[in-house]
Amino acid sequence: MLRTWQESGIVTFLSDYGLQDSYVAQVKGVILDRARQATIVDITHLIPPQDILEGAFQLSTAWRVFPAGTIHLAIVDPGVGTARRAVLLVADQHAFVLPDNGLASFVLAEASSIAAWELDRPQFFRHPVSATFHGRDLFAPIAAALVTGVPPDDLGSPLDPATLVRLPVPAVQIAADRVIGPVVSIDRFGNCRTLIRPEQLPGAADRLLVRCNTLVLRGLSRTFADVAPGQPLALFGSHGGLELAVRDGNAAAQWGLVRGSLVEVHVVAE
Repeated sequence: MLRTWQESGIVTFLSDYGLQDSYVAQVKGVILDRARQATIVDITHLIPPQDILEGAFQLSTAWRVFPAGTIHLAIVDPGVGTARRAVLLVADQHAFVLPDNGLASFVLAEASSIAAWELDRPQFFRHPVSATFHGRDLFAPIAAALVTGVPPDDLGSPLDPATLVRLPVPAVQIAADRVIGPVVSIDRFGNCRTLIRPEQLPGAADRLLVRCNTLVLRGLSRTFADVAPGQPLALFGSHGGLELAVRDGNAAAQWGLVRGSLVEVHVVAE
């Protein structure tokens, strides 16, 4: 029995549904029909279609800014209607309602406490359940049930968190004189974001060389204004990881960087 969960009435919503169709509104309608008191906050609905990695990254950047007790509804679900599990997680007093396809990968890596359930209690679903729209008919009703105070133990069968699907994201490689990590996300400004953290750097910022493809940078910047317009820079972004950027420009387009490009940071020889 979980004893540390207390819902806040807030539901965040992330998906790859886009804004052209009515899918987002239908999901919100189901939540509000069952939990009129819910406060729904959109994270984004512009995840590229079926891009689980981007959805996982965006979810990881947002969940901790919300209060404990927030319910995070995340739907990027190319396996909808298959045998993939629908799951509920409670991690560090936040609830996550999502498909078990790797979408929770970064949350699982960051959280200090995790409990999990498989959503196998159809009495809580919206019927009939569409085989192609579990966001509306399965996940939204579970989020609404949590808002109204239904405890996680009533919504599904307990799972071992170790069995949850995790994406095969290459780990940051750390050595005495260098650290290497892939670009995991590129934002709308063309900033290329990695999971390299400040504490992983092999030396002082002014003694570092940053390489990615043909881009080579000496030292790290604190903010975009540290370089002239049009110039590239490396800095730690708001998500906490190292980013490659171009002031008033697009680093990905200018330097041919893509998700998976390896960023290497090493100490400059004296």
